[in-house]
Amino acid sequence: MSNYKRLMTILFLCGVMTLTLACFGSKKKTTQKEQEIVTENGKDYVKVPNPLYTIWQGQPEYVYVPKSQYRPLLGERVVGEDVRIKTKFLERKIARLESELKSGNYLGGAGGIAIPANRIMKKRVVLLPVGDHTDSMNIEKKDFFRNSLSNSLSQTKRVMIEGSTVLKTYENQKWWSKTAINEDLLAQAGAALGVQAFVKIKITRLEIIHQLDANKEDYKATVSLLLTLYDGLSGRNIYAVTINVSPSEIKSCQTPAEAEENVLKTAAMEVSQAVLPQLSKLEWFTHIVRVDKKMVFIQGGRDDGLYVGDLLNVYDKPGKEIFNQLTGEFLGREPGKFKGRLQVVEFFGVNAAIAKPVLGETFKAGDFVKLAR
Repeated sequence: MSNYKRLMTILFLCGVMTLTLACFGSKKKTTQKEQEIVTENGKDYVKVPNPLYTIWQGQPEYVYVPKSQYRPLLGERVVGEDVRIKTKFLERKIARLESELKSGNYLGGAGGIAIPANRIMKKRVVLLPVGDHTDSMNIEKKDFFRNSLSNSLSQTKRVMIEGSTVLKTYENQKWWSKTAINEDLLAQAGAALGVQAFVKIKITRLEIIHQLDANKEDYKATVSLLLTLYDGLSGRNIYAVTINVSPSEIKSCQTPAEAEENVLKTAAMEVSQAVLPQLSKLEWFTHIVRVDKKMVFIQGGRDDGLYVGDLLNVYDKPGKEIFNQLTGEFLGREPGKFKGRLQVVEFFGVNAAIAKPVLGETFKAGDFVKLAR
């Protein structure tokens, strides 16, 4: 019995010694999470997980914090200076921050969240009444094509089609003509209602093809149209192209009406594909509709792609357009005179928001509002 006790005592002591060595005596310490140090322009930055990554859409997974301001969490330690990572992304990021600090437009200093560059904001688009040079499109056919185009653009989740109420407003204000496009009037409409672009379609050809083969009768159709895209702020024609849909692009149909619907649906999808790349060149904007003490009301909200906390820059007016001098291609706009910055705090109504000033205070109804990237 004494031998058994002696054996159990030895085993117990061996266990205690093994555990002690594992915790204190081993050369291998518990692995700690290492944080990378990035050196740029003689300054060290620590790469850390972004706490907003899972909260705000479009936020980067990691951010870079000045080493002097970094406080390690439990289980973390900073890797020594032998770890160096230099990427083009970081170089651009640091250069941009330095530029903003020098200009006094540093976004982080005013609080809130600057909208990430990869955030896609929906563009407000007006589909002007369909023109017909063939005299074969009645009201029902024009409405069918317009609805098909509206659905095709809306399904991309990058476009907001203004409804019939807006078109009625244009008619009452005489902002456009059925016989000719007045660029100055379109510019008034676009600026007043925050419209990024106007789309005009003219049907130049629409034919039904009757096929008879081996006692089988069917129909196909072909259509040609002219697509013109107008900038909402200037009213200028910034893109025009002719789109042709051949009979080979649609399936055979039992009736002429079915063939006509198929070719118009196909044409609507091709117009949508042609419009989207051009819309990406137009910057999202809106305007202030009312200022009440410390609250600023703007047109635009969740449907546009805004979030509570987003930062918006305010300008006195839209900047001038920039075109390629050789090709005439529309490139974008230069910024107007900077007045200050707003932060979105609440949404209301159909698609509007309330913002609070975080920089500047001389805002007024009609001021031009853009994203703070």
